[in-house]
Amino acid sequence: MIGEALKQEIMHTFVVVKDRSNAQQLTFLCPECGDTNGNRSVDLANGLTNCWRCNKGRNNKGTFIGWARALGYHFVNKGEPSSIPIADLMAKLESEVPDDEYAMPVVTPVTLPDGFTPIANEPKSAYSKWIGKMAKRKNLSFDIFSEVGCGFTRDDPLWEPFAIFPVHDYRVPVYYQGRTYVDIPEQPTKKFPHRSKVPNGASCWVYGIDEVRAKKPRLVVVVESILNVLSLRVKFARLRIKDMVSVCVFKHAISDMQAVKLSNCGVKELCLLFDHDAIDQAWAHTASLPNNFKLTVAEMPAGENNKKLDANDDVDAAIEAIENRLGYSMGSARGRMMDANPKGMAHRAVDLTSAKF
Repeated sequence: MIGEALKQEIMHTFVVVKDRSNAQQLTFLCPECGDTNGNRSVDLANGLTNCWRCNKGRNNKGTFIGWARALGYHFVNKGEPSSIPIADLMAKLESEVPDDEYAMPVVTPVTLPDGFTPIANEPKSAYSKWIGKMAKRKNLSFDIFSEVGCGFTRDDPLWEPFAIFPVHDYRVPVYYQGRTYVDIPEQPTKKFPHRSKVPNGASCWVYGIDEVRAKKPRLVVVVESILNVLSLRVKFARLRIKDMVSVCVFKHAISDMQAVKLSNCGVKELCLLFDHDAIDQAWAHTASLPNNFKLTVAEMPAGENNKKLDANDDVDAAIEAIENRLGYSMGSARGRMMDANPKGMAHRAVDLTSAKF
């Protein structure tokens, strides 16, 4: 039997087709076969699942939990009747779930560095002023940093010289990253927390995923840096683009966990937008990603006038790269990549300046 708590988890994890669901079963998009209509169902009475399109999952005796675990999903509640609110469910400690019963970490709040203070709480402090100057150098603003919860610490010497950006999942702080607010030549500008402080590393999380869940955009643009996300967010707002969202995966590749999380959000098209020197890695990485959404790669320009997607630069180059993104087709060689549309032709995918959104 599927309990109410597990039912709520399924509804938050998969794209449920409400008009095909009822009190006896939930119908949702099958992540195994690229389903777009809602062909997989789970019987709420006996916990069995089946997809009428791909018919996969029988090797797990048809049980929903067995099928989901084989794909890398996990659920805190295994099916017993429960009235646990979904907010409490998502906050359960990872230690409460046996190691062999999950492949992805439970959304659990992490403790930010000692003395963490949001700049919104002390806008006139010296630290906030330094961070405000940093934001201006990045063509952003104090208000933008404030809105995303950026802060600082006076108490932790390892994090004292960094602007600290919390990473949220279901509005719960699950990770954080630092950026130096005073750049020192030949010194790293980014800082990541140690695993002793944050057991689940950056590869487990997607910065901006809550915005994807809320807006359900047509296109999700994947970038490397949190500041890249903020720069594109500002640009999309100025162009009045409402169906595109940028997210950060912290590296030039998407981990399996990050791919599953984005897939669970019902993403229709995923565009990898990285620096030119990482474009070959981006193309090579596409083969390992799920096939239930369109996958495209936006190549940044190279040469003397190369404008990497860095918040220091004008993001016009990034916008142009997105406009000219190319689609990926399994088995096709670089140089003859096929667009993600049915005709399979590489072309300008969308005109971002047309304002037809």
